[in-house]
Amino acid sequence: FGKCFPKVYVSRSPCLAPSDAKLLSVVGTKPPTMSANEWDELCSFEFGSIIFGHPEKYAPLPCMIADGDLDGDDYFVMWDEKIVGHLSSARDKHTKNARKDLLNIEIPRSACNAHKKTRRSKCSDPKWLSKAQDHMLDFERQHAGKNIVGKLYRLCFDASKREDGTYDIYDEDARAYAKAYNDSLDLQKHGGKINLPKHLHENIPAGCQSLLG
Repeated sequence: FGKCFPKVYVSRSPCLAPSDAKLLSVVGTKPPTMSANEWDELCSFEFGSIIFGHPEKYAPLPCMIADGDLDGDDYFVMWDEKIVGHLSSARDKHTKNARKDLLNIEIPRSACNAHKKTRRSKCSDPKWLSKAQDHMLDFERQHAGKNIVGKLYRLCFDASKREDGTYDIYDEDARAYAKAYNDSLDLQKHGGKINLPKHLHENIPAGCQSLLG
């Protein structure tokens, strides 16, 4: 597969922010440091499986693709040569902007990946179980969390819409709503706060304001 399609576009649902997708290289031949048995095993997987590499200098790739993981997530993989070729080499302004996000696999300093790691770790807090139970039994907060998910999705959609009917997913407010939307999905499972710029708080219903950081 990698010999025919050296690059693929990978994303997952939900995907709102431009940075939620990545343009990734595909391994088409056995790496020098990989044994023949390992390569044979890798090639034995059925079509439809995706295996992510993990370069030491970068964050795990699933974390960089719409904040995904490997607990059962399905990933959208596209290898259409015309579309991938356009994303890889087109010189128009919008595609050049998109390419920066698609090729960037460095984790931002502001990313909450490290925070998630300790937050979800059983050994990071001896009271993690009781806190998780309290969170799941806080029905008022859970209800607010469900409401804000849909609200943020709609706000992202509206913020990106231009007067001429086109959409600009690079609008700063739209990107902020997209990031907050991803945070809201995580909040329902793990608690915490939703990061949203102060000037956008007024668009969030009063009953959900307590969820904002």
